[in-house]
Amino acid sequence: MQNHWNLGRWLGIPVTMDWTVLLAFAWLFLMLGELLAALVGAVAFGCLLAAHEFGHVAMARWRRVPVYGINFNGLHGETARGHAARRGDEILVAWGGVLAQLLILVLALAASQALAFSTNSWVSRIAGPWLMVWTRWNVFLIIVALLPIGPMDGHAAWKVIPFLREKLRRRPQPKPASTGKVVELDAARRRALEAESAKAADEIINRLKKK
Repeated sequence: MQNHWNLGRWLGIPVTMDWTVLLAFAWLFLMLGELLAALVGAVAFGCLLAAHEFGHVAMARWRRVPVYGINFNGLHGETARGHAARRGDEILVAWGGVLAQLLILVLALAASQALAFSTNSWVSRIAGPWLMVWTRWNVFLIIVALLPIGPMDGHAAWKVIPFLREKLRRRPQPKPASTGKVVELDAARRRALEAESAKAADEIINRLKKK
């Protein structure tokens, strides 16, 4: 039995969907108790999954990392891609999905404020479940994605902390400005300077005597 469907090529990338994505509809129906609300919420959930994966794609293409395919499944998706040449690029690609979700979260919060005073019942029935998925579910999915385990994005994303620490350590330290203070010389250097000064003084005295 086939457990996934081919959704064609999106922006030139093969996309498939696992049957477990449909569990979101069942869960939403149990939560909301209404068929229309569950359908709207399921579509919003699908859009959220797509935004997350294409956040990875956008960052990967920016850093010239090849992308081979996308698969949507369960609470998250998976973007098949090559390895980045540099560690910093790998970290950026890992954060791409969560950054896309954060952008959606900001837009959803702004939309919820704009629609707060709407009295249209159809707007409430459609926007309500959609915004719930893009806010509450979105935050939950961000937390899951950033778990520092296994295949989750957090496994690579949180490497940004030691990466930045290492970058800061490697930064060249500025040279201290001159304070005008006398620098104490070691004994050998002091004796050499004394000898050179004595020699120069003898030469001056000899020249004066000849005159």
